[in-house]
Amino acid sequence: MFGKLFVGEKALAKLQILIIVVAVCITVVGVYAWWTTKHEPAPPFWPEENAARRNIEIIAEGPILHYQENLFWDENRFSGLMENKDGFRSAQIEEFNEEYNVTANNFSITFDEKRGVTILKCDVHGKFSGSWYDFHWLLNPLGLDFIDSHFAKSEKELFWQGIIDGIMTTIVLRFPFSIDHCHAHVWQK
Repeated sequence: MFGKLFVGEKALAKLQILIIVVAVCITVVGVYAWWTTKHEPAPPFWPEENAARRNIEIIAEGPILHYQENLFWDENRFSGLMENKDGFRSAQIEEFNEEYNVTANNFSITFDEKRGVTILKCDVHGKFSGSWYDFHWLLNPLGLDFIDSHFAKSEKELFWQGIIDGIMTTIVLRFPFSIDHCHAHVWQK
């Protein structure tokens, strides 16, 4: 009888070891499955953060200002943006609304993978008085002024290039007529 009890204890010990090994294997497989499939949200960022270059183009058409902003990225940063396109889209629209505080609609954000460029387009409303356009909304947040910042003027365009927040920035404003301007307004000549 004593021998049978001893054999039973050995079997019980083997069973306990087997249970522990199976539990460890299940845990390892579960952790591996979680680790390989987890999707961490990208850290929050503002759209122009780490952009290499920024081009802003505004085309006036009647009472609407068609706004387009191209942000040029290095390859690594653009790849990160591609992993979180929806997050980038939301952040870029939020940044536009916070920075400029204008009525805008028809937002579109696209990704040019060949050039590493993100493109925001929208229509800005309420900045045309009937005879002149008000650009305080654009210039003040950027620390610019048509006259004091030396915007170049051609017959139908205003142009500026310089560094804003460490980013080489180009701004072009186009109009369907000959123009004149003051510090923040543009009108037909």
